[in-house]
Amino acid sequence: MATAMDFALQHKGQLATVTALVVYSAAKNKLTPGGIIAASVTAAIHMAHPWGVFFNLLVGFFIAGTLGTKINHTTKATLTQSATGGVGGEGARNYAQVLANSGTASLLILWHLYASQNGVSLKSEFSLTDAIPFGIAASELGILSPTSPVLITAPWRSVPRGTNGGVTFTGLLAGLAGSVFISTLAYFNLPFSRMAWTGDSKFLFWVALTVAGFSGTLLDSLLGALVQATVEDKSSGRIVEGDNGKRVKVTAGGSRVQRGMDLLNNNGVNFAMAATVAAVGMAVWNSMVQNVILA
Repeated sequence: MATAMDFALQHKGQLATVTALVVYSAAKNKLTPGGIIAASVTAAIHMAHPWGVFFNLLVGFFIAGTLGTKINHTTKATLTQSATGGVGGEGARNYAQVLANSGTASLLILWHLYASQNGVSLKSEFSLTDAIPFGIAASELGILSPTSPVLITAPWRSVPRGTNGGVTFTGLLAGLAGSVFISTLAYFNLPFSRMAWTGDSKFLFWVALTVAGFSGTLLDSLLGALVQATVEDKSSGRIVEGDNGKRVKVTAGGSRVQRGMDLLNNNGVNFAMAATVAAVGMAVWNSMVQNVILA
């Protein structure tokens, strides 16, 4: 039976990478202590699977998300405001935000690891790489668009920057670029399963994963418009952001006005998006494998 020491020796390169990222996150206030613990557990789960693709994608997602957050951070902070009264912008992410973004992938990896070790037949492995959310690039860069965002459910209607469900061409392009980045990273990790990969099947996988990722960007905005409330400060006209993806409190007769249905907070939207895209992606990819690749 493998021990913790065996695991550490087997994954020493990955552990060094995780340690460096944890130190960076703590030094730059990217993660809260709880966020660091959740991220470390997530990394351990991704390392535990014998296919290195999952850990590589996790690191790639972290780097891409960090770079997206850093671009014009000062400018972005002035476009919205915090629920606590300060400027807007992303603060240190806590455990709930980490799990909302990585929880689906972690659960699927654990299931795949258990199933493969216990002789359980699996229909598709596509969802494992497809479970990483792609909406962050769109939200981080879309707010910097020179044009005003429009509501995804009513594209003729302009909305304030930071509105849940608001989209811009710049944001959608950023979401597509993020999808291409992750899909390309997955492509260069092929083959990572027992499937007989050919040049055509690899390209089809890349296209399917890119489409799924961009669909996640659109679904993230759609859920934001339909089931997530947007709170606006009456005096400044700026959108109020809840700390760590939480709901923003609104009192009757106060300085804030709430619009839209309040069914999910931002963390709930992220988790729902990732889970939905993973489930649909798994079904679609399995159908493509059976009817196109193996036909």
